[in-house]
Amino acid sequence: MAKVGIESFLLDCHTNDNISEIEAEYGVKGFAVVVRLWQKIYYERGYYCEWVDRSPLLFLSNWFGGNSGVTVNLITDIVERCLKNGIFNAGMYKKYSILTSHRIQEQYFDVVKRRSRILVKKEYLLISVDKIQGIAYENEIPAYKNSKNVCRNDPSKVKESKVNKNTIGRFTPPSVEEVAAYCKARNNGIIASEFIDFYAAKGWMIGKNRMKDWKAAVRTWEQRRKGEPAKRGSFNNFQQNDYDFNQLEAELMSN
Repeated sequence: MAKVGIESFLLDCHTNDNISEIEAEYGVKGFAVVVRLWQKIYYERGYYCEWVDRSPLLFLSNWFGGNSGVTVNLITDIVERCLKNGIFNAGMYKKYSILTSHRIQEQYFDVVKRRSRILVKKEYLLISVDKIQGIAYENEIPAYKNSKNVCRNDPSKVKESKVNKNTIGRFTPPSVEEVAAYCKARNNGIIASEFIDFYAAKGWMIGKNRMKDWKAAVRTWEQRRKGEPAKRGSFNNFQQNDYDFNQLEAELMSN
């Protein structure tokens, strides 16, 4: 699978007033949280990160040591302040529950512009990337798939039917939002980004076969999760499960 994030980013020697405001109120911990958030964004997704209810806790667990003095409440407060003063775009957070900004996107796409293929979510963009040759947009729906306004006597419908027959059975990888919504509806506690990252790294293959039904894969993870006792972590009594992903894949192949 093609690399998504980047390994490094530019940090100004002289910070602007927005960062100074964070430092003035929260001290060096505030600065550290903002920089760690930038690291998370650039390294994982490149130009945004999902920020939902559980995100502050997972961010604390994955990006800070146990003696850092940083807490979930502190992270939440700092993110709220960053949304108010423009470090992160408040509109994008309100609409899509993501953290991003013009500056983040400008830096990221400037670094990756020479890649042969850059898969992005068009609705998440704050800048124009149309001139970048390798850009490919996720979840774009070809016009021929919308058959609601097609007249029954329209000759073009015959051609459309042939196209649709060829596309039946093709697997389309789900978005993080789709998996998150499905998991939320089933109340199974599965982390959507973890599911996406695992199978994206495998090219959405289960063994030697292309995945056909991602919801079935989620349900297998769910069944496996119910069969394992939760392990209590060190942050606010948050319960986490350790998954044997290879065993999950074996179970999927046997279904």
